[in-house]
Amino acid sequence: MLCDRDPIENWVDGRVALLGDAAHPMMQYFAQGACMALEDAVCLADQVANIDRVETALEQYRRQRVLRTARVQLQSRAIGDHIYHPAGAHARLRDAILRSKSAEQMYNDLAWLYGGSGLNSSPVVPA
Repeated sequence: MLCDRDPIENWVDGRVALLGDAAHPMMQYFAQGACMALEDAVCLADQVANIDRVETALEQYRRQRVLRTARVQLQSRAIGDHIYHPAGAHARLRDAILRSKSAEQMYNDLAWLYGGSGLNSSPVVPA
């Protein structure tokens, strides 16, 4: 059985922080679970290295990562429901929409995920 959960905003409790699937489990449809964990690790390491107070560094890490990971979580779920597993009229509509897009439009639709423009597009969002 495949499971995820809705995004949460509280990943930090004092000197303890969650990252990766513990903070933001997601469906496999974007194939980004491990990538989000790696981005978390880079961001967390950067914050701990640059901020003296651990609690502040952990909160800054959470603040920088929560919107991007929530977007990947929710869109991974949506892709499963609306791209990979629709039936009937929904599947025909999906097919028509995908046929109408050029390769460039498809790339642009995913630019936010791979470092292009859009909400929290860079792998580690600056403060």
